[in-house]
Amino acid sequence: MIDPYDREAGFYWINLDGQEAEVAQWQVEWNTWLLVGRAQALTDEQSVHLIVLSACLAPPHPAGRPSQQYAQ
Repeated sequence: MIDPYDREAGFYWINLDGQEAEVAQWQVEWNTWLLVGRAQALTDEQSVHLIVLSACLAPPHPAGRPSQQYAQ
């Protein structure tokens, strides 16, 4: 299992307490997780049940500007 506190700041796919996977933001300076769409950070008690499912997600490309991988 990946340690949820040993990572760089950014967005990750996570699983919280067996629920459906969702995207969360790891805040290094606050040492806490922020779930997308929620107003408050996860409590320490909630974070105990968090499983990180992915590496840090790449930021999306601006509309109309394809990534170099797909550019022709």
